[in-house]
Amino acid sequence: MDIIDFGHFSLTSSTGIMTFANQEGQDWYDLRRSLTTWDNQGNFLNAIYGAWAMVDPATRKVTNVEHDPSRMVPNDRIVLGIDAEPSDITEDMIYRDGLLTPAPPDPPATEIFKPVSRRQLRLTLVRNQISLASVEAAIASMPEGLEKQEAEIEWADASAFERSHPTLLTIASALDLDESAVDTLWRQAQQA
Repeated sequence: MDIIDFGHFSLTSSTGIMTFANQEGQDWYDLRRSLTTWDNQGNFLNAIYGAWAMVDPATRKVTNVEHDPSRMVPNDRIVLGIDAEPSDITEDMIYRDGLLTPAPPDPPATEIFKPVSRRQLRLTLVRNQISLASVEAAIASMPEGLEKQEAEIEWADASAFERSHPTLLTIASALDLDESAVDTLWRQAQQA
């Protein structure tokens, strides 16, 4: 697909009729008129390019796609003429280095883990062949100091546990449980 970049257009006058020009000073209305055909009643017939797109210069995302460029208001937008059908261009495409590419997929939503009770955590551990004694041994093997004392208190006295608590992460690591394994156990614990 051929893509012609007509440049970044900005508002040049807002007195009466709004006018826009690109960085070379080319007027949007003159450009559009030279690349389109109209009937005697002023109805749009066709354009040299099958699709016209506006691109946000900051994000490089396509923000608008039209067959008729007269429907576009290119204030602070890059204007593209594209040898394609408008349906071939989507508003989330990225324009970079003269090419249009599909937008990268949205990152997966971060899962929110609710706290689990002491009972839920302990039941889940033993149901997954992780003995309570192995947790206590992992805590006992920690170097003497504040972190070990906090882990002992957390394990013995906490009524609820947070998935992202540093002590829990330290103990999980000592038990050779990676992030994925802890997530799986946490999902199970929330149902226990």
